[in-house]
Amino acid sequence: MALLDTTDIIILTVIAILTAVYIRYFKDSGSKTVTVGGAGSVAASSGPAGSVKPGSAESPRAYGKKSILKKLQALDHPSQLILFYGSQTGTAEDLATRIAKDTTTHFNIPTLICDPEEYDMTELTRWPGEAEGKKWLCGFFMATYGEGEPTDNVVEFYDWIMAGKGKGEDDGGQDDGGDDPLEDDALDGFKYIVFGLGNKTYEHYNAIGRRLDKRLKSLGGVRIGERGEGDDDASMEEDFLAWKPSILAAMAEYFNVEDAGSIGQRDKPHVPLFEIAPATNISQAQVFWGEYSAGKPRRWQKAQDGEEDYEMVDSGVGEKFVEVRSRKIAYDAKHPHYGRILTSKPLFIDVHDEYTFDNTYHMPRAGHKRYLVENTKVRIERHCLHVDLDISGSGLKYETGDHVGVWPVNDEEHLMRLAKALGLTEEELDKVVILKPNKQNMAAESAKVPFPVPCTVRTALLHYLDLAAIVKQYQLEILAKYCKDTAERDLLFELADNRELYVPLIERSRKDLADVLDVFQSIEVPIAVVLGELLPRIAVRYYSISSSSKEEPNHVGVTAVMVRYALPSQFPSHRVKDGKEGNVVVKQGIATSWLQRLHEARSGLEAEAGVLNNHSETEPIPIPKFYLPLYIRTSNFKLPRNPRLPVVMVGPGTGVAPFRAFVRERYHLASTSPEMKVGPTWLFYGCRHPDKDFLYRAEFEAMEKGVASGQVDLDLKVFKAYSRYEGKKVYVQHMVRDNGKDVWKMMGEMGGYFYVCGDAKHMAHDVQNALTELALKFGGMASEDKAKAWVKDLRTKGRYLEDVWS
Repeated sequence: MALLDTTDIIILTVIAILTAVYIRYFKDSGSKTVTVGGAGSVAASSGPAGSVKPGSAESPRAYGKKSILKKLQALDHPSQLILFYGSQTGTAEDLATRIAKDTTTHFNIPTLICDPEEYDMTELTRWPGEAEGKKWLCGFFMATYGEGEPTDNVVEFYDWIMAGKGKGEDDGGQDDGGDDPLEDDALDGFKYIVFGLGNKTYEHYNAIGRRLDKRLKSLGGVRIGERGEGDDDASMEEDFLAWKPSILAAMAEYFNVEDAGSIGQRDKPHVPLFEIAPATNISQAQVFWGEYSAGKPRRWQKAQDGEEDYEMVDSGVGEKFVEVRSRKIAYDAKHPHYGRILTSKPLFIDVHDEYTFDNTYHMPRAGHKRYLVENTKVRIERHCLHVDLDISGSGLKYETGDHVGVWPVNDEEHLMRLAKALGLTEEELDKVVILKPNKQNMAAESAKVPFPVPCTVRTALLHYLDLAAIVKQYQLEILAKYCKDTAERDLLFELADNRELYVPLIERSRKDLADVLDVFQSIEVPIAVVLGELLPRIAVRYYSISSSSKEEPNHVGVTAVMVRYALPSQFPSHRVKDGKEGNVVVKQGIATSWLQRLHEARSGLEAEAGVLNNHSETEPIPIPKFYLPLYIRTSNFKLPRNPRLPVVMVGPGTGVAPFRAFVRERYHLASTSPEMKVGPTWLFYGCRHPDKDFLYRAEFEAMEKGVASGQVDLDLKVFKAYSRYEGKKVYVQHMVRDNGKDVWKMMGEMGGYFYVCGDAKHMAHDVQNALTELALKFGGMASEDKAKAWVKDLRTKGRYLEDVWS
């Protein structure tokens, strides 16, 4: 063996030192990737950005986090309201923003609104109190997601503050075993308020808000006022409005100020929260064109030779594109991957919904491509699509049962209707603008620009802001101040105050901003107010992934039924004439209608010999056509690790989406690895008619055929419940009962797993009741209470899982 020379020794020494540094730096967090977010922000490759391992009691990483204490000290206000939000769709952030605005308006108290993911939340243990001359009140607006889980942006803070024990009883009970890294008085004297957001149709209603409240108290915190709770199944808005007066009164007492109210300020002009600054000396490379980014604008370009290391995406006509970037990045909710649509195909055949109205309403115009109008009837064709999205080369991984989040785009037709109501010209729509906080408004310190800038007005309205959002009461008060007609102004103020008047005229009629401007035509509102205060951000839409990660690791399947319906929209009194009380309007879901438009565009382009992108060979372009912003959200809705265990799945309608993935995965395992002896795989599926809306019928029948022929050794059964076929109404819970003895054997004797996906309000409860009955009938349970306890125990052990919505 040759002796090492000096150069070899130096090289080996350097390698050893670098290895030691690497191990030391990454020892707690595993593999890390620096994202393109704020300076030094970090995303753990194993979960959401900045998350820690669930169940861990370690402190959240402070590296790359902002200091809330330094920010507050720089502002130097003796009294301050700081609101943290845990939001999956934007509602919690919106409610926090509204409380902040009211606090500034009523009490002249400055406010800050903060994302816990961006701040070093361990600073709460060093929070100054009144002894230091500070009245800094914290607020927590916390949504509960899924099976009693925190939202993505709160995971790290929640795991730390709960010491890894945040999965106890919904009222805050926790397992007291093990070490607690936080002392009992870690938050001694810490003042806070709490509002929880949840849905009573879910088992763990408002669990996060309740647990957090109890935990803060146990650490010495002192809650100001009552804890608020909103129920999205009934009316989140009404619950929030019912809580707001009491919490404002409690805050007035805490801050020792008088409530100035808002009624007395209605004669004062509205001070916009934002203003539009001139976009001078801005290059095209600095402009956002609808992309979501944690940093700079993003661009794509045609792939050149030697770029094989980059993510390669085939546009569909032979062209290859790569995203222009200087380094590999980790995709997450703030910087999503753009995946190409690989396939899109319709799943319904001749399915319609019909709505009938009386003649006191104006009917929609005839000849629209989405619906048919005949006299007082509206007939709307129903559509459902399967869409495959490409994640190859992105570094994204998913497990069967996870969710995919996508950000939709508004309908151009809706945009032009709003632009007409605002009086915007094409030139004004295409003007590049920069929105910035207006220093004349006291709330400017906490104001967060709601979309990336600079961008055009058209881009903001089309890609970033939700044009279909129902106008809220507080927004009507803003609009009233821009009303030229006194009668309309007074009516808008009345709608802002009177919930009984607001609900039928606005909420139940689902009036968006364009609708309100069409009814109250004397409103002349500045575009800065529209962009910054009257339209919420487009929220991410989540879909249960309908593909198997083992079978298709580079594809993500989405099953989406088009949301489109007709309803009566009432007129206010000053618009009623000729005996007509209002209009019949057709509303549609932003995300599903967008997917339908993309599908139709793809179908048309595939039939033509056109190009997909108008671009040069070398010039970077904005988002190529048929690319969707997406990210993967992990879920607990997973198949058992042991494939030999039985699985029973109940999923009517699009609730079959994850079960298509489950069945395909188990069929794939059984056919490629027969030695695994995959266990019984039973699906209870429901739809209206076998020949019209049976989703994935051909796929399921092909797998059943493969089993029946002996090619695949698998106990696969698909039970069908048809609710509008041969004059009978059969539902999935009926089929579960009809096969009760076998279902009980799999669940009660063989250690099987039971899954439910679909409607939370009715179907999920009916299925749970059916399983409880089976435990009584076949399981020898002594009483109904014993049977219910058995079902609850299944949940506790993770053998009864739900992926439901209301």
